[in-house]
Amino acid sequence: MKTKIMTILLIIVWMAVVFKLSNQVSSESSALSRTMTEKILIYMHITDNMSDKEANQLIQKIEIIIRKLAHYTLYMLGGLLILLHVNLYQIKMNKKIIISWFIGTAYAVLDEVHQLFVFGRSGEFRDVCIDSLGVMTGIMILLLILKCIKCFSYYKTMGDNK
Repeated sequence: MKTKIMTILLIIVWMAVVFKLSNQVSSESSALSRTMTEKILIYMHITDNMSDKEANQLIQKIEIIIRKLAHYTLYMLGGLLILLHVNLYQIKMNKKIIISWFIGTAYAVLDEVHQLFVFGRSGEFRDVCIDSLGVMTGIMILLLILKCIKCFSYYKTMGDNK
């Protein structure tokens, strides 16, 4: 029971973070994306030998990629957390995957609809697709982790039987 409550709380925190980011007006959202892009490029020393103008042009080109990767990554975490919770119920794994993907994708749709009501933002089908792919990736990562745990447990018990 404690595990179910903990996983629900983690999902609620994830949803709150997504909501908070989506609730930013366009200028705030753009500033955050630009700052993250600048920090990544500086950390990787990509803009070291560039003029300010060249660096600005590069930042503008890469910023959209960073924004979409942020969508993907955030929803990948969501997919992982949702399946982590759904996996606690006694239903077939195929249904767990479908339920998890549906919940994550439904939240992506709600998130994009929410953005229609935020100044300067828009809801985009493309973002729902990216988010949905992120959810599925998170689900697949957790499935892989669970498979590895099961394999390690199997080999450990084989070693104990010797």
